[in-house]
Amino acid sequence: MHAFGHIEIPTTNLQKSKKFFGTVFGWTFSHIQDIDYTIIHTGKHPNGGFEIVKRLPKKGQVIPYIEVEDIDTTLKAIRKAHGKVLTKKSQVGSMGWRLQFETPDGVQLALWQSTPQK
Repeated sequence: MHAFGHIEIPTTNLQKSKKFFGTVFGWTFSHIQDIDYTIIHTGKHPNGGFEIVKRLPKKGQVIPYIEVEDIDTTLKAIRKAHGKVLTKKSQVGSMGWRLQFETPDGVQLALWQSTPQK
């Protein structure tokens, strides 16, 4: 826990991004239909994804996700340490929960809590 588990890369053109990263780095991709999201595979396990955007943000373009056991407990710790919540906790299909935050000095990151496997 508390390791970087996912990196989200924004793109305005999914096909161009897949071609670029596939050609340069040999990455492969899979699509999750129910949430319309493309996963990046850089090795054995998926560890990233593309977020489709209309325009690239000027700040916080690549979002690293930190894996946590309990997103609500971690959120309380972020607030206590004077971090800022940027997005509400949201469910990602049946996979888990995410939330974006900012450190006191303005670094943007995200939390990821997986849904327990049954």
